[in-house]
Amino acid sequence: MVAKVPSETLKQINKVLGKHFVTKYGTKQGIIVLGRVAPFGIGALIGGGANAALATLAVRAGRRAFGSPPPTWP
Repeated sequence: MVAKVPSETLKQINKVLGKHFVTKYGTKQGIIVLGRVAPFGIGALIGGGANAALATLAVRAGRRAFGSPPPTWP
């Protein structure tokens, strides 16, 4: 039955219903999705900070072990 409906008619219906759906359910669903995704963002921040700290420690240890780099490379 849906195959018999012209595609232009379906597009017009989707425009009208899409706006209604987004305004009615979008904010509620958006908050739920944000609540589910937020822990991943917090984990990424913690992981990024730990990686930066580890990289800094590795560079410091390398400089202590091998000294400063030369001003120019041969």
